[in-house]
Amino acid sequence: MVAGKVSVMTKELLATGAQYVTEPMKFFGFEGIRAGYFIIFCICAVAYLIGWIVMKMLVPKYKPIIVE
Repeated sequence: MVAGKVSVMTKELLATGAQYVTEPMKFFGFEGIRAGYFIIFCICAVAYLIGWIVMKMLVPKYKPIIVE
């Protein structure tokens, strides 16, 4: 941004000390670092559920022992 306007970065602007400005990440209403944490926690929650389902499928079914 130069003087509050978006412009193409050129070598001349870089030589005068201009810097690139990036927009913060936005995701589902979260902005910046909170958006990153939201994405990571969503991935972890889904991975936990998938792992739980796989473990439930791998464990054999237990039957009650009847003693007479």
